[in-house]
Amino acid sequence: MTSHQVFPSAVFPAYPTIKLNPPAGWTDQVVPDAVGALMAPAAEGRYTANVVISVSRRLPGYQLQDIAASVDSFLDALPDAVLLGTEPVVINGRDWHVREARYTHPQAGSLAQFTAVTVVQQETAVDIVQLTGSCQPDEGNQDLKAIYSLVASADVTPAS
Repeated sequence: MTSHQVFPSAVFPAYPTIKLNPPAGWTDQVVPDAVGALMAPAAEGRYTANVVISVSRRLPGYQLQDIAASVDSFLDALPDAVLLGTEPVVINGRDWHVREARYTHPQAGSLAQFTAVTVVQQETAVDIVQLTGSCQPDEGNQDLKAIYSLVASADVTPAS
């Protein structure tokens, strides 16, 4: 007799629920290999600020410090990377690792990348929720503030 497994189920839990409050005018986009993205209004000749939302699954026992080290290593390897300070952050009662880097993108030029990760422990798995915001770090640019605000609104809960 053949047995079937179902997603979601107790063995294969659903991904966490992620609630965000995007700034006025931002739109949602479907992007490959991610849950989705939120995009600032496009402006001719400018890089469009965005926040990509992704979830990845790990084995039980994976911790926030594990993904934090991975994020820092990735950001440090970006071209001309300058990593800005970080500290543990609590957003809506959940611990996050938040890190910002400035780097040079081959096509877009100078960019700021703001990455926030949190770990959602489930009975049979650990889910990593990652919010990655990118924008041009121009003086007076409101995009980075919009990204900060969007990340600060994150409310992540295990699927019920």
